[in-house]
Amino acid sequence: MNYSLRQLLLFTLLTTLLLVWGIAAYKGYREIRNEVAALFDAELAQSARALNSFVAHLLVSGSLYDLWDLEKTEKFESTKVFNHRYEKKLAFQLIYKDQGLILRSESAPPLALSASTNGFSKTKINDHLWHVFSISQANNEYTIHVGQRDEIRQEMMDDISKHLIKPFLIGLPFLGLAIWFIVGRALKPVNQLAGQLAQREASYLEPLPTTKLPREIVPVVNELNTLFAQLEQTFEHERRFTADASHELRTPLAGLLTQAQVALRTNDETVRKQALRRIEQAVKRMTNMVQQLLTFSRIDSSSEYLTKEMTVLGREIVKVVAELEPEAHKKSIRMEFDEDNAVPIVGNNQLISILIRNLIDNAIKYTEQGGVTVRLAADGSTAIIEVEDTGIGIAREHLPRVFERFYVVDKSRSKSLGGTGLGLSIVKHIVQMHKGEISVDSRPGRGTTFTIRLPLAESAGPSPKP
Repeated sequence: MNYSLRQLLLFTLLTTLLLVWGIAAYKGYREIRNEVAALFDAELAQSARALNSFVAHLLVSGSLYDLWDLEKTEKFESTKVFNHRYEKKLAFQLIYKDQGLILRSESAPPLALSASTNGFSKTKINDHLWHVFSISQANNEYTIHVGQRDEIRQEMMDDISKHLIKPFLIGLPFLGLAIWFIVGRALKPVNQLAGQLAQREASYLEPLPTTKLPREIVPVVNELNTLFAQLEQTFEHERRFTADASHELRTPLAGLLTQAQVALRTNDETVRKQALRRIEQAVKRMTNMVQQLLTFSRIDSSSEYLTKEMTVLGREIVKVVAELEPEAHKKSIRMEFDEDNAVPIVGNNQLISILIRNLIDNAIKYTEQGGVTVRLAADGSTAIIEVEDTGIGIAREHLPRVFERFYVVDKSRSKSLGGTGLGLSIVKHIVQMHKGEISVDSRPGRGTTFTIRLPLAESAGPSPKP
């Protein structure tokens, strides 16, 4: 099942963003609450010390007792100094050693906020939890309690949390839109590439442009261009095969038709037999030509020949020599195979077999007497195959062109022997596919020698013949 890259990116990015931002916000929320709690505790201590300094100064000056009347405590309780939303967040009490509670703020309870005389403590009064900091004189003459109700702390912490979460909730949709826009812009070249491919006709195989493309997409476009080039090459092979086949078969077919008409119209039995023999020769030549054309086409376009494996050349040569021995025997031609080393290469067995068969078959066709010798040896990192015959040879001016397709040195002789001018072209093409080299040396009337050099397998060198 196909999936959308855009949806995958959006889902992944937004989910990751929510997760990371949520964890960060939660940790920040916890840290802020801890810091606020510590700040409130510090405020309690600071306020208590400030009150202690004030009360101590009044005691020294002897004016502390003039500031309150125990019978008029309500006056102090109702005194309002501040008018702020947090004005009641702190409460304080002044407790005298002999006289008890003598002064408290409006928000402080009438009971002592804590039994402790110094330091931090927590007390529950009238179902309210209080955070208290207490401080007293060295002789405990009086004690000052400064406290804060827990629900007031929680309310302030909740307010801070709301301020923290609100930008997150407000900014998240905008961030999602930004991510959606960025992902769309990033994938725009992919959509443009898809549009270019959709508008192409099957026969239009020009390479796609790679300018102004992200570096991540360039390799994909390069691979597509390589594919287009391979398809163009395949189509060119098919066109060339069709053109070659039609061109090369046109003359034999015309001759075949002519001989068939002669055989049908003549009353002379000798002429009829001669026409039928020529028809038989033409059919054999056409069959050979079609087989060679098909072989050439398959080598050019079929992927099965791209597979290579460890191949022992000597074994392949022995097979081909054994198969062609009857043809050589008919012409009383001696076949010899001289192997100095068991030579391994990395190659395609079918192609190697076709290469050797074409060379030996060609040598047998153009040798009237004597023999055909195949030699196999190794020189350093190179395997050397030589196919030598004692045939009619090739004139020097023809040697540079013997590997061209459909090039025939002696057309009349090739026609009688069934030559097509494709065998040596196929051999050269196979050698090139194996990154090798081929050369030819010939002396008219004395014979021809084809020499092939192929790279040995990297992990295997020549070994002595057992």
